[in-house]
Amino acid sequence: SLSLSGGKDAVQAQLDKHQAFFSRTLYYKSMLVSKNKVFQNIVKSVDQAGNIDTQEANAKMQQLNDRFNYVTQNAQIWEQKLQEAVRCWHNFRECERVISDWLLKAEQMISEKHIDTQETVELHKVFFGRVNERWVHDLVQTAQDLRNCLPSDQQRPIINSVERLQSKWKEVLSFAPLHLMRLEFRLDETTFHQYVKEIEKEINIEQQAFNKQENIDVILTRNKDFFVNRGVVQEVEQCIQNMRKYADNYTAWQPDDNALNVAVQTIEQQW
Repeated sequence: SLSLSGGKDAVQAQLDKHQAFFSRTLYYKSMLVSKNKVFQNIVKSVDQAGNIDTQEANAKMQQLNDRFNYVTQNAQIWEQKLQEAVRCWHNFRECERVISDWLLKAEQMISEKHIDTQETVELHKVFFGRVNERWVHDLVQTAQDLRNCLPSDQQRPIINSVERLQSKWKEVLSFAPLHLMRLEFRLDETTFHQYVKEIEKEINIEQQAFNKQENIDVILTRNKDFFVNRGVVQEVEQCIQNMRKYADNYTAWQPDDNALNVAVQTIEQQW
């Protein structure tokens, strides 16, 4: 017996087998037409001879014609059902694949630990900013089309798959803004620590120069150039302001997670 469940490949295999078997339908139909003509000629000859009952023969011939018509009509119906099922399975699996691939990529990006360039942050922003809600709509629609092909007792796996992907989709999208805030925070945090290293190095150089009793005016000029003209202090304070903003926004979204607040407090104390 034919079945529409089991996935695209299983249904396609049945369709191929079905089409191969019924590919000679026209040949057998022509044989039946020829057989009917021969039979009618025989009946005419018998009728002319008279006194011969052809009722049983007529009934058998009619039964054969009816069976052939029934089989060929049902073969066409099942071929259409199988073709529709193949199409529905293909469309559903394709939507399922697109969303699964996106979710996998999203989870990989969220789990990245070392993100220290603005370019990487921008890549994440673009990725999470170009979410195509149409994908979920298409998934639901293709799932419904597929379920329409299947008996009710074979629909549960399709429903489960859609519900699982929808749940994961919502989970990832709800976390995406938090992820981006953390990225921005960590980027400024990295920049802050780089500045601190530069400042400590500069102070150490100036301290050594002072200890060696080098020209104080030269040391002061160097100090002014580094801390004032280059705007290092202003840039560091801007980093801290940015981190405070990200930490506050993050806490507003995720009150139970205090990690960024703790980090920015530590940085403020260090500064």
